[in-house]
Amino acid sequence: MDYLTHTRLSFFLLLIAISLGKLQAATPHASDKPSQASPAGGPITFRSPLAKAFVVPQSLPGVGFPIQQSYAGRLNIATDPKQTAEAFFWMIPADNARGSKHVTMWINGYDVCSSLYGAFRGSGPITMSLEGGKPVKNPYSWTRSSNVIYLDVLPKVGFTRGTYSVNSSRDVGVLVFSFLKSFLKVFPEMNGLNLFLAGNYYTGTYANYAAQKIYAQQSQLGLKLQGMILVDALIAASDFHMYAATTKFVTENNDVFKFDAAKLQKLLATDKQCGFSEYLKKFLTYPPSGHFPEITKALDPSNPPWFTPDCMNLYSQMYMGAPRDLNLWNIHDKPGSADTNYTRFNYPGRPDVQKAFNLADVQPWSFCNQVQNVFPNDDGSGLATDILPDVIQRSKKVVIMHAELDATLPVEGMRLALQNVTWAGKQGFQKPLTTNLIVAGKQSGKYQSERGLTFVQVAKSGAMIAHDQGEVALTVLDYLLGNRPAL
Repeated sequence: MDYLTHTRLSFFLLLIAISLGKLQAATPHASDKPSQASPAGGPITFRSPLAKAFVVPQSLPGVGFPIQQSYAGRLNIATDPKQTAEAFFWMIPADNARGSKHVTMWINGYDVCSSLYGAFRGSGPITMSLEGGKPVKNPYSWTRSSNVIYLDVLPKVGFTRGTYSVNSSRDVGVLVFSFLKSFLKVFPEMNGLNLFLAGNYYTGTYANYAAQKIYAQQSQLGLKLQGMILVDALIAASDFHMYAATTKFVTENNDVFKFDAAKLQKLLATDKQCGFSEYLKKFLTYPPSGHFPEITKALDPSNPPWFTPDCMNLYSQMYMGAPRDLNLWNIHDKPGSADTNYTRFNYPGRPDVQKAFNLADVQPWSFCNQVQNVFPNDDGSGLATDILPDVIQRSKKVVIMHAELDATLPVEGMRLALQNVTWAGKQGFQKPLTTNLIVAGKQSGKYQSERGLTFVQVAKSGAMIAHDQGEVALTVLDYLLGNRPAL
């Protein structure tokens, strides 16, 4: 993968730091069986003796209400006999028979973080507050429409365990495929169901490579991959996602960034020197005028004649210049709400919770790892946009959902990146983003669907769309799953 994309991985986490059992036992092969809903027409039921080892109490510690029977623990994902590798999963069956036809798998979270944050702070049936309030039922849990698997597959992240390592997102895709094969040995009733991949931030890259791997070996897997949904994802080079639209985002939202005249002038001068806003204005058109040239050579330190430190520091100017209590993931959230160092979500670290999740060895909980600990030699794969066209072609539907209030990945950066992708014979979207997204009678954003890809720009939301606009996120998921014909 090119230098610019890895700048996003390591550089952004660096800014944050500055600013603030093997398959339980060896399991026999299980033959494919059709999925079964319960006799009462409720959630799918599991009769395999192996599944009993993964049962989670319906009343989790500290949660004052029960949820449906769920399953969690570690499964063997080793692809090298010389290594040990165990992924952690939490599978929550759908609330009803309709949702039992689908499996939505949320892979990790953010860059190198645990999927449990999304489970408890977004799309799962239990919503927890970072301020210490009582957990509440999530009325827009994705389990209303699908079986949901929250998967941690990256080494040294969440509750994964082993001696394994990864060198690329392609390796992550192989591990996801290995997990699914192990998973179906324990839960054979899920064979034949429709599978959808999901994730946010850098998981946008992992998910594409996982999809590519699954499609390449679909005949070996009982689940049938149908598509994926990416949320505030990073799929292209960082100059698109992080640099091209940053100055425009700050100037349009300076009521919350509060840049004084001198600070704003410095940002504008740097932007003009580097040509970011000019590039955005010229190339973010519908339809695109042709393949985009390189934005700039100024962001690559390995290219001394062209490298310009001020251009590299523009994103840092935004981050470091913002008020310390501004939530950059949702700039309209209340001041101080951001969990900037990922330390306020500690629920999985409780020994009784780990016991409930069938983890025999209580271990310290850390939501995120450092990028260099997971990818010590950087991500050796190509950009996700290199393989996205093939994933779209093989899928029934691909949805990319992006929030308007996320300063870390401004929405126009994603729109620009997509206009440089050619899929199904044409480059980018041919028509502008003008169709209103109406959810529960409210204007909730805009969207455009063309040639198997749908882009949704969500209004009044930060990066955690399932948390900030839960009904909107569930509506978009229903569209992906085929539960509704259109948005």
